[in-house]
Amino acid sequence: MAVYKDKERKTYYFKVRYKDMYGRNKQKLKRGFKSSREAKLAEAEFLTSIQNSFTDEVTFDEVFEHNIKHKTLKDKTIRRRTNEYNKHIKPYFGQMKAKDLNVQHVMDFKSRLENHFESLNSARTVYSNFKILINHAVKFFGLKMDPSILVEPIKRVRPKINFIKREDFEKRVIQFDLHYYKELTRLLFYTGLRVGEGLALTWNDIDLEKNQLHVDKTLDIKTRTPQSPKTEGSVGYVPFPSFIGEMLSRIKEESVQNIYGFKEDLYVFGGISPYHYAHYHKKFKKVFPELRIHDLRHSYASYLINKGVDIYLIKELMRHDDIKQTANTYGHLYVERKQEVMSVFDD
Repeated sequence: MAVYKDKERKTYYFKVRYKDMYGRNKQKLKRGFKSSREAKLAEAEFLTSIQNSFTDEVTFDEVFEHNIKHKTLKDKTIRRRTNEYNKHIKPYFGQMKAKDLNVQHVMDFKSRLENHFESLNSARTVYSNFKILINHAVKFFGLKMDPSILVEPIKRVRPKINFIKREDFEKRVIQFDLHYYKELTRLLFYTGLRVGEGLALTWNDIDLEKNQLHVDKTLDIKTRTPQSPKTEGSVGYVPFPSFIGEMLSRIKEESVQNIYGFKEDLYVFGGISPYHYAHYHKKFKKVFPELRIHDLRHSYASYLINKGVDIYLIKELMRHDDIKQTANTYGHLYVERKQEVMSVFDD
């Protein structure tokens, strides 16, 4: 037992070295015991408490740090979750001990998020990340009670789908007059690709004979490096119309002529290095100020639905993980076509 006598104060103290939950070397020193026996008992109690130190001492800052380090997350996800934590969760819970969290804290935080965000879905995202931390504390550190289970979750709101009709799109897309921005925009509209997937395409991914491309990566817009796609379901082959195939063939012919040492692993849009997302986004907003780039993906799905394409085929073309995702996002477009379907009885 590491118990010592303080000769000046005529008291006893203990000093012990240990490792915290992160494996870091720590030292605990406590003074002021009247006898050696009291100091030894206090030391024994401290060593015992270390086994369950999380529920007594750990803060939400430490839970977040542990969660981020021990989960396999993309760099983009780490940045997003870190920003959300620092901005919305840390100011209220950062230094709070996890064991002190109660139902009222959770209810107040939920209400604050609902009042702060214009979109309930944005509030729901932050609240979900807060729940992740609580669940992490329960799973890895023995937090005994999750007070959030007694609080109603933030309701999911069907997102508003913004899209552009094909005729309007074709009239306006010709306004692009730089690089292959017009061609990239048309590819996104006619394939439903996410912008990161489009920017990450190399010529190895394009099959001009079968009029299809293969998605197995997406571009991190911050680092401009390819990463694994959004979900496992995102990986797959995507067909494109023959006129998009002709467009890609023209781009390839021009690239072969203009790029010395052309290789199939060059980027379709950019060559040796991909286009800068920020610059493309700036030019896109000049042509389509009311749209997000992602709305081209919605426009693709909406066009196919209006042409009578089955929702299960839409799910495959959009590369959703399950049919619920497709139905939750685009199901209302089918509802609007109910009355049209009744015309089959008039034949």
